[in-house]
Amino acid sequence: MRLRLTQLALLSTLLLCTACGTQNPEAAPEQQGDAIIRGDAPTSQSATDPGPFEVLIIDQSDGLRDGPDYLSATIYFPGDAQPPLASIVIVPGYASPESSIQAWGPFYASHGIVTMTIGTNSPVADYPPERAQALLDAITTLRAEQDRTDSPLKGRLALDRIAVSGWSMGGGGSQVAATLEPSLRAVVALCPWKPNPDFDHAVPLLILGAENDSLAPFHEHGLLHYQATPETTPKLMFEVAGAGHWAANGPKGTQNDVGDGSVGRIALSWLKVFLEGDERYRPFLLEAPSAASRFESNLEELD
Repeated sequence: MRLRLTQLALLSTLLLCTACGTQNPEAAPEQQGDAIIRGDAPTSQSATDPGPFEVLIIDQSDGLRDGPDYLSATIYFPGDAQPPLASIVIVPGYASPESSIQAWGPFYASHGIVTMTIGTNSPVADYPPERAQALLDAITTLRAEQDRTDSPLKGRLALDRIAVSGWSMGGGGSQVAATLEPSLRAVVALCPWKPNPDFDHAVPLLILGAENDSLAPFHEHGLLHYQATPETTPKLMFEVAGAGHWAANGPKGTQNDVGDGSVGRIALSWLKVFLEGDERYRPFLLEAPSAASRFESNLEELD
C-alpha cells in the first residue's frame, strides 16, 4: 500500500515530531486490566514533547473510505507502535478547513494514538449538529480500517477505544456526538462554541479554552459547557491565560506557544487516562498549569 505525507502533513511532522522514530518504543504495550500502558513512566516534559513513535499517514487516495457526512479525511498513526491502538477523530470549526486542526495529528500519533482529522461538507453552513454527524461518520470510516485488506491498521485498532474532539463549532459538535454515542471514551473540546448547552452524557470531558477568546468567549461557551455536563461525568476545564480563539488548534496553539506546552500535555494526559486507561498521567491533570487563568475539575487523586 502507498503511504505518503502531504506537504501540510510533512510540515506538521517536521515541526512537531522531530523526535519521532528516534527512540526505541517497547515491543508491545503492557496490559494492566483494562488499561494500555506504553513505555516508561511519563514525565511532565515527555508528555509535552513529541512522543517516540514514527508517524505515518493514510488519506483518501490510499483507499480510505469517503464518508458522505464529511468532506476530507487524513489518518495519522504510529507506524511502529504495537496494537491495540486507541483512536481519536477531530473536526474543525466554522469556515475552517481540515488543515486548521491537523497539528494534533502528528502529536497524538507520536504518542501511540491513531488520529483522524476531517473537513466538513459545508464549512459555513455546518453547525454543531452537522459536525457531530461528521464525527460519527468518520468513526465508521476509522472502524472500517480494522478489516480493510490494504490498510496498515488492519487488525490493529481497539474498536472500543475511540474519542472525539473538535475546535470551535467542532468543539460543540464533539459534545453533541458524546450525547449521541455513549460508547465514546473521551471528549476533547477545543475552544468550543455552542449556545444553550445541554449535554447529559457520561463521556469524560476536557474543555480547553482561552481567556481572550472573542469568537467563543469562555464564560458564554466553554464554562457553560462544563457546568451543563453532569457532575457524575469526569470533567476538566483549562482556560489559557492571555490567549485567543486559536489557543488549542494544536498542542502548541498556532504561531506561538501561548500555553507553554501545557495545552498539549493536558490534552494528551486526558486521552492517556480516559482513552487508554493509563493512570500514570493523572497527576498532570490534578495540578493547574502556570499558563492557566482558570482551571477546574472534579477529578480526584487515586490511592
